[in-house]
Amino acid sequence: MADITMPKMGFDMTEGTIVRWLKKVGDFVNKGEAVAEIETDKVTIEIESFVSGTLSEIISPAGSRTPVGGVIARTSDGAGAAHVAPVAVAVAPVAAVAAPGVVVAHVAAPVATHAIGDVKASPIAKRMAREHGLDLGTIHGSGPQGRIVRDDVSAAMIGRPAGVVAPLATPVAPVVAAPLPSAAAGSTVVPLSNMRRTITRRLTQSWQTAPHFYITMEVNMDAALTLRKQVNAPLSKEQQISINDMIVKACGLALMAYPNLNASFVEEGIQRNPNVNVSIAVALESGLVAPVVTNADSRSLSAVSRESKRLIGLARDGKLGAENLQGGTFTVSNLGMYGVTEFDAIITPPQCAILAVGAVRRIPVFKGESNDVVAANICSITISADHRITDGAEGAKFVGEIKRLLENPLSMLI
Repeated sequence: MADITMPKMGFDMTEGTIVRWLKKVGDFVNKGEAVAEIETDKVTIEIESFVSGTLSEIISPAGSRTPVGGVIARTSDGAGAAHVAPVAVAVAPVAAVAAPGVVVAHVAAPVATHAIGDVKASPIAKRMAREHGLDLGTIHGSGPQGRIVRDDVSAAMIGRPAGVVAPLATPVAPVVAAPLPSAAAGSTVVPLSNMRRTITRRLTQSWQTAPHFYITMEVNMDAALTLRKQVNAPLSKEQQISINDMIVKACGLALMAYPNLNASFVEEGIQRNPNVNVSIAVALESGLVAPVVTNADSRSLSAVSRESKRLIGLARDGKLGAENLQGGTFTVSNLGMYGVTEFDAIITPPQCAILAVGAVRRIPVFKGESNDVVAANICSITISADHRITDGAEGAKFVGEIKRLLENPLSMLI
């Protein structure tokens, strides 16, 4: 008899949710074969058995939460203790359909009248529809251009009107209000996923314990846009650098100059991180993830661009591993692509700060000290910082250094 246990996928992971079992009791499991999908606070991944044997008992059914190290299943005819390890992520980080503690009964599903491959839907939506016998052709899509997304299928499963609130690139501050009423007749309570539960807990803690302050500066992006055009001219679309790449690189260099912004608050004092690892917020249909560009200060701009593209691609394909999400010391959240001009973000603990980036706008400005008005490409950047670690003057200097680097972008190529 050998145990399969809940793996620890990150230093702050305390439990995981069983999304679904890929094997049933009585199935023979080969060493290295995936046995289940689990959801952590960051990703949904497959776990595999490190022994061969027959799956003799499932301890944690689909939808249940199990602490790290807890036994989730047992195998027989295997040699030695069983362990599990993460492999390539099979699905994007999504909420488990079942409520925590509820056993999901898998029954024979009716055949859909529309071919799933012919309907415009996300891969997750197609998989959910296939598993639950739903006809995608009867589901209204609320995604871009009518695309059916996960929440549309979830709505169809529980019989509520479809509709999705677009995920924010950074969580908003919790609002103190009157106690919420109990569920009204006809309403539905959607259980929180591990990811949403962790976001709720950690960002509420951040908002309540870290005294935030905010500093906004406007950056003239004319030189950055000119350099980007010159650098990208001979490159294929896949190789071209983006404005966000330049911002990530500028942050990496600025954090070296101002290490307090690359620190964490601990009981003993201020813990300065030895590496500059910039998390980049990526909005998905299922929520927000923030993969980490490690050593953003020492990578070249082209290397930052390549790594950012790789991570964003993994995120959108649902293939981010836990190693891609750990170790961030600072975050960049860019809402410019949504036309947002300026916003404030909440710090992601245990980090000290997060940079909110607005859209680049072509607006009239005064030229130097003269009264001449010219057109310029202006971008607003806002730092949210922990006042326990730094203060307004240092925060202003830090944002000013980012501004200096972006307005003199050749310095980032040296």
